[in-house]
Amino acid sequence: MIVTQDAASTYDIAPTLRLFAQPIELLPPPPTEIGDEEALAPEHVDPIAGHPKLGRKGETLYVRPVDHLEEATDLSRDETDSGLFEKTRSPPDTPLAKGVTDPPGSFAARIKRVDEADGEKLGKHKNIRGFRLHAERGCTFWRFNIEVELRPKQQRIAYRINRGPATGFWVPAKGTGMNIMFHSCNGFSLGATPDEFSGPDPMWRDVLNAHQSSPFHVMIGGGDQVYNDAVTRQTEIFKDWLTIKNPLQKHNAPLTPEMQDELETFYLDRYSMWFSQGLFGMANSQIPMVNMYDDHDIIDGFGSYPHHFMNSPVFSGLGNIAFKYYMLFQHQSVMGETEESEPSWILGSRPGPYINELSRSLFMSLGSGVALLAVDARTERTRNEVLREDTWKKIMDRCYDEMEKGKPQHLLVLLGVPIAYPRLVWLENM
Repeated sequence: MIVTQDAASTYDIAPTLRLFAQPIELLPPPPTEIGDEEALAPEHVDPIAGHPKLGRKGETLYVRPVDHLEEATDLSRDETDSGLFEKTRSPPDTPLAKGVTDPPGSFAARIKRVDEADGEKLGKHKNIRGFRLHAERGCTFWRFNIEVELRPKQQRIAYRINRGPATGFWVPAKGTGMNIMFHSCNGFSLGATPDEFSGPDPMWRDVLNAHQSSPFHVMIGGGDQVYNDAVTRQTEIFKDWLTIKNPLQKHNAPLTPEMQDELETFYLDRYSMWFSQGLFGMANSQIPMVNMYDDHDIIDGFGSYPHHFMNSPVFSGLGNIAFKYYMLFQHQSVMGETEESEPSWILGSRPGPYINELSRSLFMSLGSGVALLAVDARTERTRNEVLREDTWKKIMDRCYDEMEKGKPQHLLVLLGVPIAYPRLVWLENM
């Protein structure tokens, strides 16, 4: 899916995605041990230095070498040449041999070695027209439905939008399970200082480094893929509502058109920024993702506050707005999509108490013999109940049906509810 700005776009022809095989030579895994006088090869020190990345305006950017970055600074939103990316690749720190144009092990060198198998250059490609999934607030969401035939070996499949630069993702070999990556809590609480950790990018640099030698076929987001708690600081009308001290006035205050407009703008801008920024934006353009949300994707603690607060027009309205953008950005979907059109959904029996939508759990295959059950533990949540009994029965019935078919040998269960809940301070002291 891509999101375009209407004022800067023309839709005489819908965006077109070109799909083709584009092999690349994988890096060997880094050594497990290094002797006292040995040096780690440059490609293992910083495997993604110089790796191309699709910019927000469709331009090609390159990952700056990690040694060129300012330390203890969150650069994820710095789109200048002093940030994480640059418009022209930095020359290697050590001179290259005569006649060599790309450092050994670099993306450019590895893709050149299999250049003759590039499907686009061989005229073997498929063009897929995008369709308008949703449009609002001067933006249009375009979705591309793609199918890839699996082969005896894993493949790198490249794509480009219109005539933009190409990027790629990996699919597993036929009859094998996927190489799976899991992450959650992809952000910082309001009390944290992102600069102290150089922002979220060191984690995603590690992911992308590993991806160069052992490609991930899917990344599972276990909740809090984006921290939207900043809605309490980056709004005016909603922030004023939060400061109301009279409980009767607060709980009966309406969700005015002006407040709804403010909240819609916040969630659209927040998602657009977070899902395209830094190395996370690079990762989710190269590794297919499956997500299940949790409270921070809405606002901290949503679903767990007292009923009179959760049921207020403003707080319940915020949940419904956040759910819409969660569906758009994290599932490339809208509420009208059902189990008939998307079999991986397990829809709840009736709308949630505060978010007026059906809960959406997931059951899907992750390659041969592996299945994922991701339970929606937020849409139906109240202070006393995580999931309604009839919805849980429907989820279990689906699991037993899938098991009786005899295909899954391993079932991964994603449940955003702690089995044990010790205080973090206690764990740190331990």
